Amino acid sequence: MIRYKVLGPLEVWDGTDPVPLPAGRSRVLLATLLLRANRSVSTTELTERIWADPDRAKSALQVVVTRLRRALGPRNAVRTTSTGYLVEVAPGELDLDVFRAHAAAGRNAEALRLWRGAPLADVRSETLHREDVAPLVEEHLAVLERRIDEDLAAGRAAELVAELDALTGSHPLRERFWAQLMLALHRSDRRPEALEAYHLVSRRLAEELGVDPSPRLREAHRRVLAPHRLPDPLPTFVGRAAESDLLDAHTADDAAVVAISGAAGVGKTALALRWAHGAAHRFPDGLLHVDLRGFGPTRDPVPPEDALRGFLVALGVPAARVPTGGTDLTGLYRSVLADRKVLVLLDNARDADQVRPLLPSSAGCVALVTSRVTLTGLVVHEGARPLALDGLEDDEAVRLLEAHLGADRVAAEPDAVAELVRLCAGLPPALAAVAARAAERGPAVVARELADERTRWDVLDTGDSARLEAVFSWSFERLGGAAARMFALLGRHPGPDVSVAAAASLAGVPERDARRALVELAGTHLVSEWAPGRFTVCGLLHAYARGLPATDEEAALHRLLDHYVHSGAGGAIPDAPRPGVVVTGPADMAEVPEWFERERAVLWALVPLASRLGFDRHAWQLSAVITACRRLRGGTPDPAPCDGQAGRHLLRRLAEARDPGTAARLHYELGVLHEFADHESVALHHMGQALALYEDAGDVRGQARALNSTGWLRARLGHLRAALADCRRTVRLCRRLEDPLGEALALDSLGYIHQRLGDDAEAERCHGESAALHRAHGDTVPRLPGPGDGRLRVGS
Repeated sequence: MIRYKVLGPLEVWDGTDPVPLPAGRSRVLLATLLLRANRSVSTTELTERIWADPDRAKSALQVVVTRLRRALGPRNAVRTTSTGYLVEVAPGELDLDVFRAHAAAGRNAEALRLWRGAPLADVRSETLHREDVAPLVEEHLAVLERRIDEDLAAGRAAELVAELDALTGSHPLRERFWAQLMLALHRSDRRPEALEAYHLVSRRLAEELGVDPSPRLREAHRRVLAPHRLPDPLPTFVGRAAESDLLDAHTADDAAVVAISGAAGVGKTALALRWAHGAAHRFPDGLLHVDLRGFGPTRDPVPPEDALRGFLVALGVPAARVPTGGTDLTGLYRSVLADRKVLVLLDNARDADQVRPLLPSSAGCVALVTSRVTLTGLVVHEGARPLALDGLEDDEAVRLLEAHLGADRVAAEPDAVAELVRLCAGLPPALAAVAARAAERGPAVVARELADERTRWDVLDTGDSARLEAVFSWSFERLGGAAARMFALLGRHPGPDVSVAAAASLAGVPERDARRALVELAGTHLVSEWAPGRFTVCGLLHAYARGLPATDEEAALHRLLDHYVHSGAGGAIPDAPRPGVVVTGPADMAEVPEWFERERAVLWALVPLASRLGFDRHAWQLSAVITACRRLRGGTPDPAPCDGQAGRHLLRRLAEARDPGTAARLHYELGVLHEFADHESVALHHMGQALALYEDAGDVRGQARALNSTGWLRARLGHLRAALADCRRTVRLCRRLEDPLGEALALDSLGYIHQRLGDDAEAERCHGESAALHRAHGDTVPRLPGPGDGRLRVGS
């Protein structure tokens, strides 16, 4: 393919080979024809560009044409016309044509890459350069200006400063380059230099041309003078890519309002500042910021009127013209912002009423609002887009620690770093505080101190008023009495989450009052409703709540344990729950697996808690609930470990036991704990001890309970024949006790064992008898065994 190049030295290429061109007049002839490709150029115009005295050179033009054709050889595209000559150029062969096509399509950067220097710099013709090349240079400058505008809009201001400094030196009276330089300096935080550039070009225009700056320059000057009141972003900010993308999407419309909410310390302000600095180029008329002090060491939030006065002065309104208050303030503020593009960051808002007067109404303005409360009123009435912020993801938290400690230090102690990340629950201030200590003491030491409630807040104390414990307190102090009491009591709940009914039992209040308190806590992001009707408190907030004083703590925990025992037992507990306990649970057997899946983690956490606090009856009853639900659910055993502290507590009590009945029950509880942890052999030992003691004491109910568990454990270990004998004995004991529902559950176990042995017919018979007993006696949920329980059920 033949290629002609005029955007630089004149060149002709045949594929990858350059075509040698004669010097002198042949080059002028070819350049002139190429600048008018595919158009006839008269002999008069050609001679004017080739010779200084064209009248004496007309006869020589044909000689120049012949020499050029000879040089081009087979590639010759010079054609004779009735008035002169033309060169035939196909699409894509001439760089000037390609340049203009790219520029017309808006591909300015791609068009500029075709320029190799001054056009036709090696072609000597004053007329050619004056009349043909000069307009071409103007084309190039216009495309260059458009490309620089695109780069400014894309936020690449700092990268443009050096280029624009050179361009204003080369073109000292080209005002658009000066305007672009001013904006690039301003957006690179070099405002004084931007103002100096304006004064310099203004003097030059006045001295050399006797004119004032153009409207374009004056507009750039106004933008440089626009307010820029944003604090600096955090230097160690990491992550939040998804949230930043949401902010981009939420602010794409005119007059957008975005309400960023989240718990104390989650990084709302840091995200807003980082995004605002990155998007500053979208708001050439200014950036406004105010800390509304909705939550802080002072209980006096900033009145909207005070914030408006500050904004108006920053926007250039003389102080004497600022109204004293009322709607006049808001009206003037919004009229000043009319036709401007301004970003308003309203940080740390207490509520929607504090924010409303500060919202701009003009197209092109955007308001970011950060608050610890969910500003539902702004969403409903002002059309704000909500953005709820959670803690950092684990990988983001690790990157934040790397920013403080260095990647090598973090990589050297991965286990300790993982523990720090877990304990800090994704809160950037907590991660920054532990990183500062870990830099001196090492991640492993700090992780141990952070895990210890006695030293946790010392580790997180940064020595200023914004220490994390104080920051949490600012949110807590804004709560109503019922919500504050609920939050303190939730610190006693072992987690990981709580239902409305459980929270109501904990507080001893009706469910509607508990839901109202939980909704208030969720609105301030002290708890989060991660699933409908289920609330959770993040790690450090849970630790803070646990340190708050709580009245009637022992009674609250008693009610909480009663809630889970009676809800899971389905009415099998003969004793009534304490006043204030809300009993819920599965309505029938089919709902047990789903209920257990929701409450499983809580039940696992409550067993050792009850044991540690001395609620022994609740400990074994909860153990029985878990065991019954696990068997009904089937499938993979729970992975929860045997709680060592609970086990040690039971062993100490066993050593102190003074009667066989107590010792039997404690052996049974130890067996259940080890069964939970899939320590079947240890569990079987304790169940055997319990069975022997129940037999010595003549306790038939206890024997049935221990036998059923022994049979189940032997079946899990694969000792199916022995398990079969145990379950058959259980069936006989239940018939002797006239306990049809206990018999039904033992028959279920028998059916399971027969199925394992390959005896499908016997398995079907056992399951059928079990189902008939359930139907006949109305059993709907798994029944609990227990000492002294006249309605003993052995399904545990």
